[in-house]
Amino acid sequence: MGTVKGLRIGYAAGIVAGLTILAATAALSQEERFTTERPASILIFPKVINTTGGQTTIQITNTSNMLVHAHCFYVNGQTLNGIPVWQVTDFEIALTRQQPTFWSAGDGRRVDPGDAVTGIDPGSVPPLPPGFTGGLVCVQTNPDGGTNGDANALKGEATVSQENETAQLVGVSKYNAVGIQGIEDDGDNELRLDNDEFAGCPLGAHLNFVPEGAEDDIINRLGNGPSAVSTTLALMPCDMDFENLVPGNTSLGFQFRDEFETGNSLTPVVVDCWSEFNLEAASIDPAMASTYWYARITSTETSPGGGGFVGVANVQRIGLNGAVATSATNLHYLGNTATGFCSADDTTVCSSDLQCAGGGGTCVKNLGNGAIVAGVCTAGLCTAGQVGESCAVSADCTTGPSAVIRLPSSLDRQE
Repeated sequence: MGTVKGLRIGYAAGIVAGLTILAATAALSQEERFTTERPASILIFPKVINTTGGQTTIQITNTSNMLVHAHCFYVNGQTLNGIPVWQVTDFEIALTRQQPTFWSAGDGRRVDPGDAVTGIDPGSVPPLPPGFTGGLVCVQTNPDGGTNGDANALKGEATVSQENETAQLVGVSKYNAVGIQGIEDDGDNELRLDNDEFAGCPLGAHLNFVPEGAEDDIINRLGNGPSAVSTTLALMPCDMDFENLVPGNTSLGFQFRDEFETGNSLTPVVVDCWSEFNLEAASIDPAMASTYWYARITSTETSPGGGGFVGVANVQRIGLNGAVATSATNLHYLGNTATGFCSADDTTVCSSDLQCAGGGGTCVKNLGNGAIVAGVCTAGLCTAGQVGESCAVSADCTTGPSAVIRLPSSLDRQE
């Protein structure tokens, strides 16, 4: 059965090629296609809840002028005796051109044009069970069920509401879904996040935060103190096997610094399927510490396909008389397997040594890339692994496989 695909990235690039664009900028745009702002073919919502204290509303928009289908998977992040439940609930939606849609995770959405829910019904969306905590993954597909990964038409947002013990609304926060853009999808049910078929998954992130339990200076100065701040991260690996119901797994390292460049590090944190991580584990004494801190989160995973992760930070501020304010913050991602960091400052994202010119050193790309092919660094140049790339040590030249989102075989497409 044949399929009709949307506008291919290659075709769009052919149009853009006629314009005057710096080569370094073009190279970076080809490699770093994960996004929280632009349309994509894979959407990952790291935090979806249906609990007595909170509820998530999902919004997805078709940004194209063509009918778009998507296959979605709720991932249950709860554990039983320390083992991920990894229960998956899947459904399909269809959006006409430029159509937005929404639903409450706890209520789902029935196909009923006569109900009070506004907008065109996207299809039947199942309600989540009480107590659900986890994530949501939606993949753009063709009408016949095959993937349509290089059409890049979907954009998503999630709104998380919080209630107190008397069911009163005390906080609302919103974040953007992480979009994985397609480059040249081959149409099978293995979506390789390798910067060739799909964008590579983020492998590092920045986070600015206030230490756990410390007071918020702004709230206090406005006369609404004493105050307290708490930050919790919701984290998901990018490697997911929906065909064989095998959860993703990754290991993340945390480095904490204040504005005086003092701080500590954590033993790597394992994220199995889905995980919440409270910054209380940073062991920063709010009475002794600076108010303003920075965390660098990087993958320490070296197993094949491991390393990539997405996440969102939920910040809660408590003020006078127990007043609560919350905000959801997308992590500021650092790079993926095709990008790295300039060696001189260890923070500037790069895809080639040219982007580190002028004192930035070389572009080091060995961040958590699931290394299985050893590289060799000879006189500052990779002679094995990432051949031709500049290097400081052989680890800079090491290459490996990417994360894979494996869909059920029923989505296979016949050309």
